[in-house]
Amino acid sequence: PLSFNDTAPTETAPMASASPLDRRKFFGSAAAMSLSAAGYSNVLGANDRIGLAFIGCGGRAQAHIDLIRRFIQDGQPLAIRAVCDVWDGLEDEYDVAFGGKVTRRRYAQGLFPSAKKCGLDPADRARVSKDYRRTLDLADLDAVCIATPDHWHGRMTLDAFAAGKDAFIEPPFTRTAEEAHLAVEAWRTSGLVATIGVQSLADPVWMKAFEAIRGGKIGHASMGQTGTFRNDLRGQWRYYRLAREMTPKTVDWDLFLGHAFEVGGRPLGPTPKVQPFDRSVFAQWRCYSPFSSGPLSDLLTPNLTRMIAAMGVREPSSVHCEGSLLVERDGRTVPDTVNLIANFGEGGTLMAAASTTSSYPMEETIRGRLGTIKFVKGGFHTFRDDPSRGATFPPRLERPHDLGGDLVGEEA
Repeated sequence: PLSFNDTAPTETAPMASASPLDRRKFFGSAAAMSLSAAGYSNVLGANDRIGLAFIGCGGRAQAHIDLIRRFIQDGQPLAIRAVCDVWDGLEDEYDVAFGGKVTRRRYAQGLFPSAKKCGLDPADRARVSKDYRRTLDLADLDAVCIATPDHWHGRMTLDAFAAGKDAFIEPPFTRTAEEAHLAVEAWRTSGLVATIGVQSLADPVWMKAFEAIRGGKIGHASMGQTGTFRNDLRGQWRYYRLAREMTPKTVDWDLFLGHAFEVGGRPLGPTPKVQPFDRSVFAQWRCYSPFSSGPLSDLLTPNLTRMIAAMGVREPSSVHCEGSLLVERDGRTVPDTVNLIANFGEGGTLMAAASTTSSYPMEETIRGRLGTIKFVKGGFHTFRDDPSRGATFPPRLERPHDLGGDLVGEEA
């Protein structure tokens, strides 16, 4: 249930009931910007057999492949038609030693392990390919899942629309605003469906919060805040595996870089002369600015998306964002600390912060003249505010967030 409270929970609202939708309506709705197992199952159960392909077969794609395979096993009318990745791939088991423990892990990523998992013939170069353009040429393909490094999202989305394919795109949608405008315009003229994989928007909490705000629960929503924080001694994204099998012979480095492709007249990535083959750049690309914006694009995108949905705002009128590399000086070229302020024409401000060097959280809230919405696990609380009482000093948040440490002192 969703709980609403005025300093303490006082009422409960039921979760919105799920109802079957046809595929195009589901993918076209702003409220369903992600694939949840239950929701996707309902959608596909009412349609003919849908041909899918996976472009980019790393960790995110493996989760999607596993989900689709489960739907197929449950009798859903789906078929995996093709997989595409620039790396031959690797399937094995290995040990990870960290935090005083050794964990045995199974690893299966890249082109040929994904083909095996999907029941495709590795020798079929039309359906098991390193070149995504071959994949888009397939006549029995309806939709693609684009789960590549960020710098490829815009180009592949444009090409998917040109080929008449619906597209599910891992966030961020594109790397630049220019790419986003071009992709949106292509989508509008195509009659196709594009879905951005912000899974948390499948949760009705955010729509319930929007309805509460629209109903005047907290007055005008003037300020939102959100953040995401991580802390790993190995360095954020540096724990992604570096395998000896990642070599210039097994990786199509030119295709990975994308320097021969462009969007809006700009090449997607650097040339091999600027960026020679480096397995750490390939496997840990989120650490490098030509391919990722680090915590801004990889960590903050879901938070910003759902807060924008809850506040009911649209495009910002201005955005100020700064990133700094303060601690994780391990060769990465993306920041480890990000602060963002976006102002919207509807009269609201959204503040966001991200850090990969601290796990202490920031409250996720939307403030209004008459109250504040605070998001918690499973729902949100509302707290009343009374501007008629005058400019008083509010109580401080004295109870610390428990990260397993001890409270050793108090501040006055």
